[in-house]
Amino acid sequence: MKPELQSLYRETLLKHSREPLNREPMPEADVTEQIKNPLCGDIINLHLRFNHDQITHATFEAQCCSICMASASMLTEKVGGSAQEESKSFARSLIDLLKDSKDSLALSENEDLIALSGVKEFPSRIRCATLPWEALLAALAGRVNDE
Repeated sequence: MKPELQSLYRETLLKHSREPLNREPMPEADVTEQIKNPLCGDIINLHLRFNHDQITHATFEAQCCSICMASASMLTEKVGGSAQEESKSFARSLIDLLKDSKDSLALSENEDLIALSGVKEFPSRIRCATLPWEALLAALAGRVNDE
């Protein structure tokens, strides 16, 4: 891993794991999805609120490692205000990228998500980073638009 990416990876994970964004219950959620990693015990509850096909707000609750916590924090920041299909497409691309796909993902200008790609250097931790995004895909797959 390039030293710049390694430094960004560490700083970003520390920032999002120590002070995660949107880590709170959402009793008024339109969709809640729980996903577990049986290998390590990580649990994510992802809560989404919608206005038609737009995700207006995303929060999470978790009992998980720092990589999973940071990834969930970044997810809520990324998808809040995004269209459902856009979020689904991004999640699939990010998961593919982290699982060492040769595809390059347009991570936009979001430095935090670029830093998350540093997890590829630690294969046993990739699932930690993808778990929140898998919860997002499951939540969106089970949702019927209210248009």
